[in-house]
Order: sequence, then C-alpha cells, then structure tokens
Amino acid sequence: MHTKEEQSARKSILDKRRLQAIGVLLPVRMDALSFLPGRHPLGRAGEGMRFLRNRPFEPGEDNPRDIDKFSTPDKLWVNEWEAEVQASINLFCDISASMSFPPKLAVRNLALLQLTYSLWRACDLVRTVFYSKDKQEEFAERNLKTQLEKLSYRMADERWAEGVDVLETIEQSGLTARGNKNDIAFIVSDFSPISGSAEMAPTSRWHSLMRKIPGDLVPVIISFKLSREVIGAIKLWDPERQTQRLTLLTPSRVDRINEKERQRVERLEAFFRKLGLDYLLLRQERDVYPQLARLTGLRRRRKS
Repeated sequence: MHTKEEQSARKSILDKRRLQAIGVLLPVRMDALSFLPGRHPLGRAGEGMRFLRNRPFEPGEDNPRDIDKFSTPDKLWVNEWEAEVQASINLFCDISASMSFPPKLAVRNLALLQLTYSLWRACDLVRTVFYSKDKQEEFAERNLKTQLEKLSYRMADERWAEGVDVLETIEQSGLTARGNKNDIAFIVSDFSPISGSAEMAPTSRWHSLMRKIPGDLVPVIISFKLSREVIGAIKLWDPERQTQRLTLLTPSRVDRINEKERQRVERLEAFFRKLGLDYLLLRQERDVYPQLARLTGLRRRRKS
C-alpha cells in the first residue's frame, strides 16, 4: 500500500494518460534501487561522512582518538563512519526502427522510466541518451520531475532513425574517454544486428573495449513474445522502408516468430555471460521492476 503522499507524488510526476499515450500500462514503482553495493548515496548536496555503527574499542588496533567521548571509562566505544558518494549513471536508449515494434516499445519505455525514477530516488546522477547512427539526444535535467517529463515527451515523439551496432555506440559515446568517471552504463536495446551479427562480434574486441570503460556495462535486452491469440490479417508499419503492408498471422507463424526470437536472445545471453556481464532480459512490462530488483540483489550478495 502506498501512502497519500506517494500517490500524490506519482500523480504529479507522471500522468496516467501520458503513460498510456506512450504504450505504458503498468505504473512506475515508487522505489529506489541502487546497483552499486557498498556505496552510500548522498541525501544532500556536497560530500560528507555518515554514521555507520559503534563497536567496542580494541586496544592496539584502534586509534584512541576515535573513542567516543560519551562512552563510559569502563566501556569504551569507537564510532565508525562511511563515505557518502553519488554514482554517475548513463542510460543509453536505442531509437533504431526495430525498436518501434509496439510490444518492445512499451517495455522499453517503462524500463527507461523505472530506471530513471529508481536510480534518481537512490540519489544517483542519471543521464539518458537516445542514440542512433547519425546523432545522440541527451537528457540530464536538474530535478526528477523535469527529467521524467522530458523523457515521456520524447517517447511520445516517434522519431526513428537508422540503427547502429552496440559496439559502435560504446566507442562513439565517450564512455572510453580518459577521465570519464561514469560508474554504470545501461544499454537499453533489442541488440538486433545492423552491420553483421552484433551478438557474434569478436569476443576479443569486446574485451578490449570493456577494459577502457571505467565502470560497469549492463545490457538491457528488450525482447517480446507474441500471443497465439494475435492471429488474422493485420496491418504492419515498416519504419525502415516507410511502408505499410498486410500480413497474415497464423498460430504456426506466431510460433515460428517466437521461436526465432527465443533463439536469438539465447545467443545474446550466452555471449554476455561469456563476457562476464550482468544483463537484464525484459519481454513484458510486468518483468521490468522484478528483474531490476533481482539484479540489485544479485550484485549486492556478490560484492558484499
């Protein structure tokens, strides 16, 4: 159950009708998520220290200057503090034509909004970049409300462009630039190959590229699974060819489409596992928040 304050905040940040206009049916969960275990986000501007815990003083191990002056002479205590830091996070969003397929588009939009909201609430610094072959559009506002509004307006503006392979995106994004201090880069894409087979790119090239990235790289695979109830003659818009065509969907054809997509995604998952990357696989809107929460739990347990 959400409090009245949380319900009011959701209404003021993202209007339900605006979400429906970009294909998002599920609401954004009003929860913070941190993908960097061990970090302690700032709750205020500037850097500082935050109280962690107190424990008994250990002679010979602890500095006497660290003894809590309020502890009693017969029971000396030491206060421990932890540094407060902010993570710098990039969200790269694929705006190639293959992402315009409605089942993938709705999942992509919700994933971007949920990531932006949850990371911002965890006090991380979030920058969203829509990328294609010819240009990049960057959104990095001073407050969460404006950031989400700008994103939702951009999502409603269906401007699709020629795609680019993910390797080129990383190389062109500046992530590998010397002095770059980004902690995590999420790449939200279907990872459909543009020039050759993206998921079968040389592993050595990937490893060489990732060694130049100062932080973590987290692929977010946007996929789909068609329902067998979606059958009959339907009109499909091909944004790459700017044409509309009539297609007959039968149960067997739906099964073949789903099987081909499943095999493609399996190859991608195997490739990212081989590289040792954390990744997310999202096929439906209801997968978004649970998968994000699962990944934060895995990273916390692995690095704690």
